Amino acid sequence: MSSRAPSQKLFGSDRSVIEAEIKNMEEVECPVCGIAPKPFAVDYQGFQLCRCPQCDLQFLSPRPTFEQLSEKVYNETYHAETDTSEHLSEASRYQFERQYKMLEKLLGRTGQILDVGCGNGTFLRYGQERGWEAYGCDISLSPYVRESKSFPLREGRLLEIDFGQTRFDAIRFNHVLEHTQNPLAELVRSRELLKPGGVIFISVPNIGGISTHLKNLQSRLHLKSRRWRHYAALHHLWFFTPKTLRQLIEHSGLRVLHWETPVFKKEGQSVLLETVQRGLFEKSHTSSILDFYCTFAN
Repeated sequence: MSSRAPSQKLFGSDRSVIEAEIKNMEEVECPVCGIAPKPFAVDYQGFQLCRCPQCDLQFLSPRPTFEQLSEKVYNETYHAETDTSEHLSEASRYQFERQYKMLEKLLGRTGQILDVGCGNGTFLRYGQERGWEAYGCDISLSPYVRESKSFPLREGRLLEIDFGQTRFDAIRFNHVLEHTQNPLAELVRSRELLKPGGVIFISVPNIGGISTHLKNLQSRLHLKSRRWRHYAALHHLWFFTPKTLRQLIEHSGLRVLHWETPVFKKEGQSVLLETVQRGLFEKSHTSSILDFYCTFAN
C-alpha cells in the first residue's frame, strides 16, 4: 500500500513514490512524423525525456496512460485555490488583458470564445466584462466554476465533446497543449470548431528559452539535486520550442498569424526590473513562455 497521503500531489515526488503509484505506462510516437523518439535524459523522478530524430519535438516516452493521469494527477488535488474575477491579481489581469487585446486586434471584434482547460473560469469572466460570449471545457471542472454557472460548461476531453452546431470565433489553449495525449489531434479538432476567420491562441512553456538552456546545462553537469525538474515531466507530456510548435501548428492545417514570448508581471517585482526583462527577453524571443496566435491555412 502506498504511504502517499491522498491529498498530496504526485508531481514532484521522489522516484520511489512515482514507481509505486504509476503502474501503467505507454510508448509514444511523434505525432508529426509518426516515428519512435530517441531518449536524451532521465529526470530525477525516473521519467525518460525523448526527442523526435526527424522534427526535434520533445516529449515523454514512455508515459503514464490517460487513466493513470486522471486518477493520480488530474484528481481533486489538481485545482489549487486561485483568485476570482472579482479579485484578480495584477499578474493575471496583465496576462488576460494582453491576450484579449491581441485576439480582438486579429479578429477586429469580440465574439464567442472557448477556453479549453478553463480552470476556475477567471479568464472567461474577465472576457464577459469585455463583451465576449464565453464557453468553457475542462477534463475535470473545479467545484468553483461548476457552481458559478456563469457560462456554458462541458466536462471531458476536447476530442470527445460534442458541441453540436456551435462554432467559435476564438479558442484558447492556455498551458493546456503540453498536458494533452496528442497535441496534433487537439489542434485538428479545434480547427473543426473554429468559425471562418477565427483565431486559435496557444500558450506553452518555452524550452527554447534562455532559462531552460541554463538549467539543461546544470542538469547535464549534475549541478542540480533534482536533475531536469524544470521539464515538469508527468505534469507535462510535451515540450515545445518556437520551431517545433510552429511545425505542429502547420501540420494541423493552421498557420501562424503572430507569436511572441511574453514576460508577465510578478508580484512585488520592481517596474525597472520588469521593463529590463521585457525589453531583453521579448525582443529576443527567449523568455520562458511561448504565445502563438493562428488561423486556417490558406
